[in-house]
Amino acid sequence: MLIVVVIIAIFGAGLLDLNLRKKYNIPKNEKFMDQYVGIWHFALEIYLCFMFLSFVTINVFEQKTLYSVLFAFIMVLFLVRGLLEFWFRKEKRRHIISFTYVVLCAICSLAIAVIM
Repeated sequence: MLIVVVIIAIFGAGLLDLNLRKKYNIPKNEKFMDQYVGIWHFALEIYLCFMFLSFVTINVFEQKTLYSVLFAFIMVLFLVRGLLEFWFRKEKRRHIISFTYVVLCAICSLAIAVIM
């Protein structure tokens, strides 16, 4: 059942990404570092990843809870990215896609928690 939720999420994210980029004329990132507002944003996301890995390593979770926590973490990453893009790069409108991914990750996290 988890595979079905993940496949639907990836397929839905791809469709939403294409439609939003076309509708709002949002360019794709040319380089990897284009997705970050600054080097401090990159450092913040690395720090959040290490915090998440240490949290998951210290605590023992059931499989269902672990996947819900994973999607919640990805949701937090996209929320931080969306807020920073909204505050500092509003004219590029990439925050629209980031906030869409926040909603999609929240739906996936809830679906895994409820269905499994």
